[in-house]
Amino acid sequence: MTYYVVNQSQWPRAEHFKLYQGFSHPWYNICLNIDVTELYQYCKRHDHRFFHSYLYMTQQALNQCKPMAYRLVEDEVRVYSPIGISVALLAEDESVRFCDLPYATEFKPFTQGATQAEIDIKSSPFILEQFIGKEMRQNTIHLTVLPWVDFTSMTHARDTKHPDSIPKMALGKLVKSGDCWRMPLSIEVHHGMMDGLHVGQFIETLQALFDQPSLLDATAE
Repeated sequence: MTYYVVNQSQWPRAEHFKLYQGFSHPWYNICLNIDVTELYQYCKRHDHRFFHSYLYMTQQALNQCKPMAYRLVEDEVRVYSPIGISVALLAEDESVRFCDLPYATEFKPFTQGATQAEIDIKSSPFILEQFIGKEMRQNTIHLTVLPWVDFTSMTHARDTKHPDSIPKMALGKLVKSGDCWRMPLSIEVHHGMMDGLHVGQFIETLQALFDQPSLLDATAE
């Protein structure tokens, strides 16, 4: 995990950051439907796990959009690299487990690592003490998947007493619409770190990756 500290005296967002830093609720949420037609059909043809495929593409998009790497840690604004994903999964007892998926440049090692991580985390008990007093991991985003719900609005549980600038995302039910497939997507971010423009740029990047599913089988040069 590497990061550098932003020099706020030279940062164009410094005054905006100071404004939102004083808010009791500095987060905002954008919900939309994202087209997954090309990605879903490619996965079916090539026997790729769709769940891992959209997580991998999301991770790639996150690492292509710098504002998604900004984090508020105490009084510092840090930029982390690379960014991974922490995804909420259901265990056999239908309670939630949190699974960390480190960044991978290629899909094959990503899906292999994700498969093993799922097995390990689902077989482990949820122990509250594992979270109490622990420093929050910053080089990640928090993502939940709601495959039962075609949602149009979303909020996330937060401890408003402590600064938290980690983006939170949710993906919902896979829905067929005519000849296309779509999923609801929720993105919640700290307004001090980015504006709607930056969220829009991330969405465009993610959609472009979903529309190029052959990247799943590309190898890094």
